[in-house]
Amino acid sequence: MEHVEFFKSFPLLVPESLAPLKADGYIDIPEGAQVRLCIDTTPMQGAYCVDAIKSTAEAELILQSKKQELDIRFSQCTSAISFVSELRHSLIGILPNNQAKKSKYYSQIVKECDEKVGWDCIETFNDESQTMTANLSCRDSAGRTHSVYINFENETLTSDIEEKSVSMDSICLARYLELLAEKCKKLASCWDTLDDIDESICVLQPQHSKRFELWRRIAVEELATALVEVSPDCNYPRIVVYGPSSVADPLNAKVKKNTNALWSTSRKARKNLEAVLECQLPETNFDQEDVKLDCGICFSFMNDSEAADQLCPNDTCAQPFHRKCLVEWLTTKEDTRQSFVTFFGKCPYCNGSITVDGT
Repeated sequence: MEHVEFFKSFPLLVPESLAPLKADGYIDIPEGAQVRLCIDTTPMQGAYCVDAIKSTAEAELILQSKKQELDIRFSQCTSAISFVSELRHSLIGILPNNQAKKSKYYSQIVKECDEKVGWDCIETFNDESQTMTANLSCRDSAGRTHSVYINFENETLTSDIEEKSVSMDSICLARYLELLAEKCKKLASCWDTLDDIDESICVLQPQHSKRFELWRRIAVEELATALVEVSPDCNYPRIVVYGPSSVADPLNAKVKKNTNALWSTSRKARKNLEAVLECQLPETNFDQEDVKLDCGICFSFMNDSEAADQLCPNDTCAQPFHRKCLVEWLTTKEDTRQSFVTFFGKCPYCNGSITVDGT
């Protein structure tokens, strides 16, 4: 009951506990302003005092400068409600105007949690200066947990399945969560496939994948890798094998022949890939140093969403490059020849002949 009364009295201050008092959020002061606060009396054995209050650096300095006077007043408080009431009264007149921070989005989020979303999905509040991030979890059909990050300083909503953040001006939290749930449902089968790949196959990239990254670069053998891209709009992935032409071309021919015919949603990803490629894939402990992955010029695999798929035709070299990187390299060399959009030059590694289409 006391929690209910506390929340009614301070609707923007979320209590984790009242005995000892631990709460996070804002409190209203006159003229419609709000002050960012974090209160934790746990280290003080529940005592009401200035040391239990965290705010902006400037506000804390002001409170500490009046610590002796304020601690006497706070020590006379008999409940969490009376302490925060006294604190609010004490803040009037001692904080500069710039410490009274407007937080219309915080008020909006609190109202949505109260009326639509519910408070049971709130996980944590992280406070650094005046930045506040709230994590809200939701689960997809496979029980995977996804988070929404609410940043009141940047006024954005972000989730772990979206690469870009969304302005709070453009969408409310309840609608954002609805769209997130819809996307989770749509991508569940893609994540099933990717999770199986991560668990059973030697994944070379990305090293620390995010949920919005719907691709994997896997080891096929010492001289070949494969890019596997999944999509919710297709029952089987796009597969491209990279390596010396003597190795990659036959495997890509098998991919073209087998993917649509042999890929089965009732079978694990590893079994599907081995059936499509007609070979046994390396285990997760495969020595990745034996596989040439990255562009020999920029030293990364992906560049502007393009793989390093231009290989030196010399099988003893077979160094991969991004098309863009190789074109830029060749245009700096005096012995490079160009015919329309095709460049003829020398491999930066073995000095053998190499050709690239610049389109």
